[in-house]
Amino acid sequence: MILHHIQTSTTSDNALSLCLKYIAADDSILLAADAVNALLKPQLLTAMQNNDVYVLSDDIQARGLSAKIAKLQYPNIHPIDYPEFVNQTLRHSKVITW
Repeated sequence: MILHHIQTSTTSDNALSLCLKYIAADDSILLAADAVNALLKPQLLTAMQNNDVYVLSDDIQARGLSAKIAKLQYPNIHPIDYPEFVNQTLRHSKVITW
C-alpha cells in the first residue's frame, strides 16, 4: 500500500497524471501545496475516485479553496492536518513523492 504524495500543480507538472497511470487499487493519494488545485478539475476527480485522497487542510485554506472543496460530493476525499499526514505515512508501507 503506497501513499502517493503530489505537491505540484497540474498546470505546471504532470506528476498527478503519471501517478494515476501507475496507482494500485489499495494505494492512496496525498495532495499538498499547489496540488490541491487538482480538486477543481472534474476529470481528475473522476480519475481519483477509486482511491482515498488526503488533502492538507492548511493548503486548502492558504489558497482560498475551503468553500469550493467543502461542496465536493466525493466521499473518498479527506481533508487532513499535519499530524494525520504523519499517521498516513506510517500507515502506508511506502511513500512516493512525485
